[in-house]
Amino acid sequence: MVSVFALCIFTSAFLMFLVEPMVAKMVLPSVGGTPAVWTTSVLFFQTVLLAGYGYSHWLAMRMTWRRQALVHGTVLLLPLLVLPIHVITGWNPPTSGSPVLYLVLLLSAMAGLPFFVVATTSPLVQHLFSRTDHPDASDPYFLYRASNLGSALGLLAYPALIEPHVGLRAQAQLWTAGYVTFVVLVVLCLAMVALGRRQPAAEPLPVAATVASRTSAVTWRRRARWILLAAVPSTWMLAVTSYFTTAIRPLPLLWVIPLVLYLLSFAVVFARRPLVPRRWLNRAYPFYALPVLGMVLLGGSGPFFALAVLHFGAFFLAALLCHGELAADRPSATDLTEFYWWVAVGGAAGGLFSAVIAPFVFNDFLEYPIAIIVAALLRPALAAGRGKRVLIADFGLPAALAAGLLVAVGVTEASGAMARLDQITVTSAASASDLVRVLVVFAVPAVISAAFTWRPVRFGLTMAMMLLLSLLPVGSQPVLFQARDFFGVHKVVTNASGDRHELIDGGVIHGVQLTDPSLRDVPTSYYGATSPVGDLFRAEQGVDAAWNVAVLGLGAGSIGCYAQPGQSWTYYEIDPVVVGIARNTSFFTFLHDCTPQARVTLGDGRITMAAVPDRSYDLIVLDAFGGDAPPVHLLTREAVQLYMAKLRPGGVLLFNVSNKYIDLASVLATEASSLSLVSYVRVDRDVTAAEAAHGKTPSSWVVMASQAGNLQDLPNRPGWGQMTATPQFPVWTDDFSDLLVVTRLG
Repeated sequence: MVSVFALCIFTSAFLMFLVEPMVAKMVLPSVGGTPAVWTTSVLFFQTVLLAGYGYSHWLAMRMTWRRQALVHGTVLLLPLLVLPIHVITGWNPPTSGSPVLYLVLLLSAMAGLPFFVVATTSPLVQHLFSRTDHPDASDPYFLYRASNLGSALGLLAYPALIEPHVGLRAQAQLWTAGYVTFVVLVVLCLAMVALGRRQPAAEPLPVAATVASRTSAVTWRRRARWILLAAVPSTWMLAVTSYFTTAIRPLPLLWVIPLVLYLLSFAVVFARRPLVPRRWLNRAYPFYALPVLGMVLLGGSGPFFALAVLHFGAFFLAALLCHGELAADRPSATDLTEFYWWVAVGGAAGGLFSAVIAPFVFNDFLEYPIAIIVAALLRPALAAGRGKRVLIADFGLPAALAAGLLVAVGVTEASGAMARLDQITVTSAASASDLVRVLVVFAVPAVISAAFTWRPVRFGLTMAMMLLLSLLPVGSQPVLFQARDFFGVHKVVTNASGDRHELIDGGVIHGVQLTDPSLRDVPTSYYGATSPVGDLFRAEQGVDAAWNVAVLGLGAGSIGCYAQPGQSWTYYEIDPVVVGIARNTSFFTFLHDCTPQARVTLGDGRITMAAVPDRSYDLIVLDAFGGDAPPVHLLTREAVQLYMAKLRPGGVLLFNVSNKYIDLASVLATEASSLSLVSYVRVDRDVTAAEAAHGKTPSSWVVMASQAGNLQDLPNRPGWGQMTATPQFPVWTDDFSDLLVVTRLG
């Protein structure tokens, strides 16, 4: 009997976490590739999960057994009316503002009903099991492990086994078959309950469990604590995903790691026997959380695997800590469905905070350190009784220390001592202000907090003090502008000498301009005169003075400085914040100086370009692949066919494939071969000291055309080589792509 109930829960969870990445991939052509797409998708699925748990609670509390079976049997059949899951045509995202609402509505229409039904399974089937005559029926929480193990397996199976071998349409068909199997398993569970009920059908739920610690009343204070304990890991999971994939390593598929750890933490703590003692987690957390908080606040870097262990390990520890407290405080089977409802409320609240509130309120990933701090405050020792004197000490001592440090920093800055210290070279890699920042933000507060590891409030408040101190402009790179929106964190920074401005999205430089008036219109970064871009414009110079050029991806507008009189330039940019930065002459003047008449079209490049008449452009530059997650829909064979249709006879495609972690050139080589196009690549790694001083950075570019003659003498220039397709890289289409095979760690 237990195996059937466990298999039913396992199957539903497996289907839930197959559909999440599948549907997210389906909608990428509409909203582009960005961590916010994933965080918003997770928020949507958490919200639907909340609705599913609410339905399960309502069904268990309000209906007799027979009505439960009748109602849920009908609900199980409803998704068959809309399956298989598919993209709804004609739904285009807004060209301005955040696409969060659009994405939520699109996901609701595509997958809302099927996901809702499978989301009801875990609490409902556990409730059904509690009605049987099985010896463990009074404490069915151990079945929750099957849910989380199924979720983790489904999540890992998608990128490793399904995505590399099965297209989206076939995935949707397979998911439909899995759903039919799931319906059969639910029917079997209902049949077992009907044959082996422990109570008459007219009676509601079984009596409370015999475990004394679970018979206490479910108060609002207890519910609030459940919500907080569930919300913190949910927030932390999304925050560490966004932070790690932007500020540390812009690798695709990294979101899998935090989510798998999140699910495994539930499986560990809801085991029949605790696998990790809670007191160990409580003792270990401060000594793991402090270094992570310091790394986040100070922008620390290091080897990839060391950072992964640090950030993801701290998250897993916190998830075990918070979810362990949930498991320890779970109520009797009488209140099982309500318990899961409040846990789902907390998960959805964490998703709402990370996906909607944080990008609107903060201009950086501050939800990450906030999650670390709140987890510290929720440690089990917080439940111990405290008198008024202890509370005063908990609040007063950290506040006094923070005030003292703030006064010291203010006096140092006002007296000019900081500026004088900066003139002294302390080491080859750090200035005096850098060391002062480390001392003020991390070292001194960390020493203070080490004395408070057994007092959660004091410890949490000293960590909060570190967060506040990190906001002081001490020892940090001067920031001229910083904003955060759906697409990420955008910064315009300058250096100590003020001779250049840089546009940084996450951890990737998207534009550099020298402030010297004689050099400010010189193309820099990926677009230097000796770069592959410079080769192309020199090769094509004079062929047709009336060129019509399209650029997908605006950045700072650097490439526009190759424009010639009589040419027409059009930029396609999905992010309105980037457009505002490029147009602000206080930051960058490329648009103003080099292409003042250029049109800037806001929206997804592929969607907006599709509306342009065929044979409109002589050159199309694809410059949207340098960020954290490449917009795959701009790289598929159908996308290349669209670009070629928009080219005039003799036209050329130019792709910026300067991505350290994804081998985009091999993807394009395969597509060019499948479309009988010629393609060449140049990897420009060698940058001299003089070129670096003028803002040039290494880059890699691919050119593509219907015939080699369109490229003039470019193939004969140094460094250019013809690309050939290899069987290792199958053709990417709108239905199939495999990021895993082209991903490299370093």
